[in-house]
Order: sequence, then C-alpha cells, then structure tokens
Amino acid sequence: MTQKNKYKTLLINTLSLTISLFYSSLAFSQIFDDYQNPPSVKWREIQTPEFQVIFPAEFENQAQRLTYVLESVLAKVSKSIGKKPRKISIILQNRDVVSNGFVQLGPRRSEFSTTPPQQMDYQDWLNSLAVHELRHVVQFDKISGYLKAPLFEQLALAIFGITLPPWFYEGDAVGIETTLSTAGRGRLPSWELPFRTNTLSGKKYSYQKDFLGSLRHITPGYYQLGYFMTTKMRRDYGENFLEDLMTRIAKNPIRPYNFSSSLKTLTGYNTESWHKKTVEELDSLWRDQLKKTNPLTYTSFPESRSEIIDFLFPKALPNGNTLALQRSNHSVPKIVSITADNRIEEVIKTGIQTEPHFSYGGNKITWDELRYDKRYLKRNFHVINVYDLASKKHKQLTFKTRLFSPALSADGMHIATIEINLENRASLLILNSTTGAEERRIALPANLNVQTPSFDSSGKKVITTAVQQQGATLLEVNLQTGESRLLMGWQKQQLERPIYIPQGILFKAHYNGIDNLYLLPYSGEAPQQITNIKFGATNPYFDESSGSIYFNNYQVNGYMISTLNLEQTLSQSITPTADSFISYFKPLIQQENITDTSTFIPTKTFASRPYKDIQHLFNFHSISPVGDDISSIDNFDLGLQLMSDNLLNTLSTRIGFNYDQNTSRTDYYVSASLKRWFPKFTVEYRNQAQLSSVRLQNNPNERVPLRWREHHTELKTTIPLTFNRLNTLYNTGVSIGTSYTWRYDISLKNISLPNFSQVRFPLLLQYYFNRNSRRSLLDLAPKWGQNLNFIYRSMVFDRRLSGNLFSMKSTFYFPGLVNNHSLQARFNFQERNGDYRLSNDIPMVSGYDQLLTTDVHNTLFLDYRFPIAYPDWDISSLAFIKRLKAGVFADFENFGRQNQFSPRTLGIELRADLNILRFYLPNFDAGVRAIYVNDASPKNIIFTYGVSYTY
Repeated sequence: MTQKNKYKTLLINTLSLTISLFYSSLAFSQIFDDYQNPPSVKWREIQTPEFQVIFPAEFENQAQRLTYVLESVLAKVSKSIGKKPRKISIILQNRDVVSNGFVQLGPRRSEFSTTPPQQMDYQDWLNSLAVHELRHVVQFDKISGYLKAPLFEQLALAIFGITLPPWFYEGDAVGIETTLSTAGRGRLPSWELPFRTNTLSGKKYSYQKDFLGSLRHITPGYYQLGYFMTTKMRRDYGENFLEDLMTRIAKNPIRPYNFSSSLKTLTGYNTESWHKKTVEELDSLWRDQLKKTNPLTYTSFPESRSEIIDFLFPKALPNGNTLALQRSNHSVPKIVSITADNRIEEVIKTGIQTEPHFSYGGNKITWDELRYDKRYLKRNFHVINVYDLASKKHKQLTFKTRLFSPALSADGMHIATIEINLENRASLLILNSTTGAEERRIALPANLNVQTPSFDSSGKKVITTAVQQQGATLLEVNLQTGESRLLMGWQKQQLERPIYIPQGILFKAHYNGIDNLYLLPYSGEAPQQITNIKFGATNPYFDESSGSIYFNNYQVNGYMISTLNLEQTLSQSITPTADSFISYFKPLIQQENITDTSTFIPTKTFASRPYKDIQHLFNFHSISPVGDDISSIDNFDLGLQLMSDNLLNTLSTRIGFNYDQNTSRTDYYVSASLKRWFPKFTVEYRNQAQLSSVRLQNNPNERVPLRWREHHTELKTTIPLTFNRLNTLYNTGVSIGTSYTWRYDISLKNISLPNFSQVRFPLLLQYYFNRNSRRSLLDLAPKWGQNLNFIYRSMVFDRRLSGNLFSMKSTFYFPGLVNNHSLQARFNFQERNGDYRLSNDIPMVSGYDQLLTTDVHNTLFLDYRFPIAYPDWDISSLAFIKRLKAGVFADFENFGRQNQFSPRTLGIELRADLNILRFYLPNFDAGVRAIYVNDASPKNIIFTYGVSYTY
C-alpha cells in the first residue's frame, strides 16, 4: 500500500468512526420524533407471538384486520432475505393526518400513521404499510438483529444506517410491496416519471447526484433509484442474491464502504458502476416503450424555464388568465395567475399541505392545509381555506377538522370535501363556502378510501375516486338522494382527479403504460384515450366557456400546462395501444411464488386488552456514547449513558457518566423527562467535578486552582406550543426551573469561601416566541422572521446570596436584494448584578475567545448571506457538494454605549452544503470565516472554521 493510500484509508476510517458516533448518539434521536398524543387517548393492545399491536380503542376493528395481515405476510416478506424477525411493537397513530410509517431501533418499534392519503397506489393503505414496513423490520434483524435491548439497540441502528444506503433498504421495500400485491409503487408510471423523463431526455447524472439529490435539477429520488437498482440485482442474480449480499455485509459491519465492496465481490460492480448498468438497461427499456406508444406533441405554457418549477391544477379564469399552484425550489408554494403573455402574478401563498391541491369556482379558491395541535404533535388536523378573488380576502373555514381535497361548485357557493374519521371511515361533506356550515353529510361505503371529489355543473352530483383492496374505481354520489354508485369495475389502475365534462367523466389513468387522460362516456362504453403524451399527463380541468381541456404535461423541469379543444380532440380519436409499461418487477413475482396479499380477509379475532402507559414507563434499550462538544477532538468529553424511552414517548430516562477533560474527572448523572401532560417536566441529578481559581488573601496578585465536587439537582417545567397558519410557523413557550447544589471535597481547606458550600434554589424563568415564514429549498433563511428569547435568573430564594440576570436574545430575518438571499439581524442584551455579575448569557462577537476581555452588555450581529453556485460536484467518494454560499458580517459590542457605533469585528465567510462519504444524512454545512478585528488586538485577522449538520 502506498503512503498516499495509507493516508486515504486512515481518513476514511476516521470519518467512518465520526459518522458512527453521529448515528449512534445523535442522528437517529433527531430523525425519529419524540412527539406525544393527548393523554385522553385510551390505548389497547393485541399480543401475538410475533407482534405487539398498540392502538387507540376506537381503532379496534382496523387493528384486528391489520394484525391478521401482519401475521399472514410475515413469512412471505422474510423469504427473499432469509431472516425471520424478532417480535416487534407496532403503534397505530390514527390522529396523524400525514400518511406515513417508519421502523426504528432505540427503542425497537414501528409506527403506522393510519389515515389514508388522497393520492396513492390502488390498494388498501394499511395493507401497503404492513408489507413495506415489515420488510424494514426484516432488514434490521438481518444486518444487526444480534444486538438487542437493554444495551445495544442504538448500536444496531447505527450499524444498519452506516452499512446500508437508504436507496437500498427503501428500494427493496418498494420492490416487496409491489411483488406481494397486485399494486405497489413499482407498478405506477407516475412514480417513475422523473427518472424516466430524465433518462429519455438525456439527463443522466452521476450515482451520487441521483442518490443524494440536487438543488439545481430534478433527480429520481432514492426510493425510485433504489427500487430499480435492487430489483435489477434480483433480476440478474436470482432470488437469493439479497440474502447473500446482506449476509456478507452483516459479517463485517465495520468494513469501510461495506455495501459497495460486498456488491463488487458478488457481482464485479461497485455501487457506482451498478448504477450506470441499471440506467443503461432502463434507457433501453423506456426507449422501446416510447416507440410503442408513439406519443403526440403538445404545446405547453408558461414558456420553458431552466429552473425546477411546477404549475399544478390549471384552471381557466373568465379574464383569460390561468390559475395554478406553483411549486419550485426557489420559492414557497403559492397559487398564481398566469397571464396570456406568460407573466406570473402571485395570488396567495399556501401553507403546509399533505398533498398539493386547490379548487376554483365562482371566483373563489379553496384548498386544504395541515394544522398542528398546539402541544400534542402526534395529533394534527386538516382544515379548509377559502380565498375570494374579488375581495382578495382569505378565510380559514374550518378548525380542528379532518377534511381533505375540498372542491368548489361552479357557482362557488358550496364545497364538497372528504372527511376521514378516527376509524378510517370516509364521509362526503357539503359545506357552505362562506360560513363553513355543514349543509349535508353522506356516509360512504365502508372500507373505501375516497379521494378528490368534484361537482357536476348542476351541483347535484359529485364524482370521486374510490380505492380498496381490489383496486380503484370511480364513485358517483347523488347529493339529492345520498345514494352512491360505482361507475366502473375495480381497475388495477391509479385513477386520479375525475371531473365531469358534457360527454362523460374525464380522469387520469395509465392503460397504455403512461399517465394519460381518459374519458368514460355516459353511455357506459369502455374508457376512451384522450391524450397520447410522451412523459405523463394529469390534473384535467374543463373550461365550459371555451370548450377546452386544461391539464398538466410533465417536462424535464416539472409540470407545465397544455390545453386541448374538446370537440376537435374527440373527432380525432387516438388509437389505443396495449399496456407498454416496462413492469420491471415481473421476474420477482416468479421468484416469490405467492398469492395476492390484498385478498386476505381475517378469519379470527385476536384478544385485546387495555394498554396502560403508566405500567410501561421504563423501556431500557441502549447504551450510547455521549459527548457535550463534538466541535473539537481536543475537547471531546466522551462518556456512556443507559437510555430508556417508553413506546408512547411519554417518559425518557438517562443514566450515565462522562469524562470532563477540563477537570480530568468523571461526572455522573441521571435524568428523566415526563412528557405525557400539557407541561413537560424534567428532573436531572449530576455529581460533577468543578475547577476554578481564587485569589489568596495574603497574595491578591496570585490565583490558585480550586477544585471541588458537587451534587447538582435541577427541576424544570416547560410548556412548548406550536402553531401554523398559511405560510407562517409559530413556536412559543414558557419554562420555569430551579436547582439545588451542594459542594464538597473542596481542595483548599484553609481558605474562607463564604456561602460557597450550597446554592439553594436559584430561579430560572424563560419565555420564547418565534414567528417565521416557510423557507423554500433554496432559501438560506426565512424571508421574514421574528424570534425572541427572554431569560431571567435570580437568587431570590437564597438569602445568603444575591443577584439577578436578565437577558434577551433576538433574531430578525429580512429578504435580501435578490431571491434566496438573506439579511439577518441579531440583537442580544443582558443586565447582571450580584453573584451573576461575571456571567455571560448572550452570544459574543466573532473571535471573542481571541480578543481582549470586556464587560459585555449587548451585542448586535448583522449578516448578509447569499448562494454562489449549485455545482453538484463529486469529490471521489469522499464528498458531494450541492451548494457554495458566502456571506459578509459585522458584529457590534455594547452598541449605543459610549458612542460605540462601529463593529468590533467584521469579515466574510465561505461555506458549502455537502454530503460526506455518500451518506444521505446528515447534511453538512462546512466553511471558513475571515474575521477582521476592529480594535486593539494581538491579531488583526482571525481565521475560524465551522461544521454543522442537519437532518
């Protein structure tokens, strides 16, 4: 091995260890939330040999069915990896309207957010979750299942996260959800759409860019990339390949680049060359498909743009403009009006949506948004907003509701919307669009996921999409009688956004293997193909005044808008072609040799019983490294802690120690955080060593070291609150705390230290308020933001001591001179007296630790930050740089006091957003600062560096 390679190997090993520490002690605690449900939820559980299913009492019927599905598919999900997993707890979260699921270790559990989405594949939502998430359980146990509670679950999670790239475990799970059902995302043209469009358009990017993503270009997404790469492994090397690959990886979990080297050993290809091989095959398959479909060319607007941008759900306005929901990397989502000369005019910014949506009718706009519960973030809501285009006024129409996909009637007087209750039962609601009053409620057939309603021109009927185990269909509801009927048999199709037109129902489907628009005639004939698009068409809208169909036409930079004259289109019928979808998964179906899991119907009832959280407060799962400062290897206070987190996130306990390099002593601690009730309670005890210095009375010019140990007990109560409204997020809260400190083993025995042995119950009060606009992907900071943090400390309860400290920290954000630039102003203030007179509770100016010490009363920081470029640079396998950015800053100290109106330090910074060692997470922000010292100092220029990370 050459000297150069030795240094490279050493660097890789060091960085691997660093990443390992991040994953084990920090990363996963932030990836998975620690939110709570309201304490009013009554929990029950089902215990089987393989599963503990915990669920709210009202969800009993669905929990019974899901448990049966889990038991039925376990062996099938495990087969191709060759590992039967250990028992796991699965928590069903029915108060979360964001459809999702995850599996974690530390503690070992899985969570299913049970509310079905308004856009998905054509199968039951819980069935899909069961197969996909259970595959992750099998993957975990295959790689690191030998590491178990009560000591090693976080270590198991760290090994899993380091050895397997996310594209592998998510892509494999998508593959298994596709092969073990007659649906799954691997069967959807819409799901592979960006990847197929890039490939057919000649946009073939590097492995790192396709995997890690880009701020400049649309990339496939690691789910899609992983599905094709893992499926190709099984297509080329057979059903046992994944088992062989994961077995080799598990045998030596600390091998650098374990996955890539194992893949190369078994196939001769590393991850980069395997990516290239996969894309080459897909390019050939998709070009063959393109020849079979022989698509037509459709003009689109607005005019072609180089940036990533979507104009979704186009609607024609009477003045000739077109409404659309604009999504892009450079701005937050907003509804815009597009003029005939392609000018984009903002109408209103929208808030957080679980899926993009809006509707137009009668000169009004309506859309749905996510609303957080102010305290219990496992519960959230879906509300309806209305905007009047004439008065330009916005109104939130409903509060604390679970309403989805609102649609306005043609006259704008009524809104049709889907309500999904806590039992997953769907109802169609008709609301008054002015008051929000409920005018009609129609219960829909059980076990249907009903999506995206739309009125007919008379306002007497509503058409929706309905999805269940057998597939998807169109469901029509008569608002006068309350009756509903299916207009088609169950289709193995992703049917979306049906609307009424004079000749029938217009909707999106993919009968020819590409997303196109189809017409279901009122006469009952078979669906007729209306478009023959190259990449994908969706979101139809019919403008009655012009007789035109508006729809979204996918292009390489996003969804544009195309139009068709309805009569002319119907007179020039498109010759339907056979399904040309490449069905990349088909060889895997033969390998699995299974039956369709979507047909499983429960044949037994499981015993259930109340689940009392109070009886399961402690759940020790891991010993984890701890360190209070990872910014410097020279000052890394490493330790270990034993961790306990109960399954419902209501109590966290830590017992540990760490070695303090400053004192060369070991500290010990135990802490508990109770999060079940509206306030959060935290108590912590520490036995810790301290080091300081004192002046001797007989020699005041000399300072001698003073050592001691202390028992420090702290109690704190916090009420954190979260709100959101439209484009603005709010966080506020109050905290009150106190502590008791008893000092002993004081090193200087013969020195008088009055009132030193105890500190009795100092008071801590805190109030914070944050109000920030949402950030786009390219924004370096919120465009507008106000953040205030007030802290008051006092010795009011200890008569032997005296002193008060009041501090205020603030951050204000403003738009920069150019889009995505940011101006930031931070003003900080403190007043201290008594025993707090030497304490600093506010941030100091840049380079403060290398400047002459001063008595600081306030600081003011002005920063202007801006992006330079989005290079998407591959630096071998060491790093992938997505963005380069810079900033200028000026830091003031004691601003306004004694005519101090000039900055004490100022300078420039250069930073980069990057991924290291091909890890998807964390995202690193690294850079350097050049600081000019604007006063008397040994150094006029100070250079500093910094590394931070986010998830």
